[in-house]
Amino acid sequence: MAFPPEFSSTATYANRYDLDEIDVFLEGDSNNPMFFSVDGLPNQLSFGKHYFYLSILDSMKQDYKLSSNSRILFEFKSSNNVVIKSDITKLNQRNGVATCFVEVLQDPLRTFKEIEDGEGTLTVVGSLENKLGRGKIIPEKFQNAMNYRCVFPIQIRKNLINADSPRALQSKHEIKTVLGQFSFAKSSIPTRKNSITGRTYGIKGAANNIPKKGKASS
Repeated sequence: MAFPPEFSSTATYANRYDLDEIDVFLEGDSNNPMFFSVDGLPNQLSFGKHYFYLSILDSMKQDYKLSSNSRILFEFKSSNNVVIKSDITKLNQRNGVATCFVEVLQDPLRTFKEIEDGEGTLTVVGSLENKLGRGKIIPEKFQNAMNYRCVFPIQIRKNLINADSPRALQSKHEIKTVLGQFSFAKSSIPTRKNSITGRTYGIKGAANNIPKKGKASS
């Protein structure tokens, strides 16, 4: 058996949020993400750790803007729905860019499935707010919650040799942008469709509440 039948008290596990399944107000396009920029991610991910950069784009021309101090979450998945370990580093990027990593493990720890080669996804979510006099008003169920999502396609080739990615060289991380400080802590996330309140997550990723369900919309 390739994977442990019980959780280890010393191992680090990837949190599972299923960000690709939550109900959001606005879906982005990876060719025009509007609010986020992902740079430096290798064209193909092999076994090991790969670094990339995540930054916030200027939303002056958009109908909405990221909420002040908006939390940002991201999640990698393989084609067979296995969550791939990822996080931000403790690098001090004074230009307002977050240095992040994704690590393709032979043993994903949380599942008995192996990470399969093929097309996977990087899902990034954040919280938008209205601009005065611009765009459609964000419905109440999506306010103060993760209401914007952009999915970026990734390619996984586990046994690829010499896959390249940026190297991490520093030791401290603090992100500041023109929008103020933003973080990758847990926030209020709307659950799947037909819920009228979002699920909130504590600092360790545990859900703090049970979302209220509403009638299915036609």
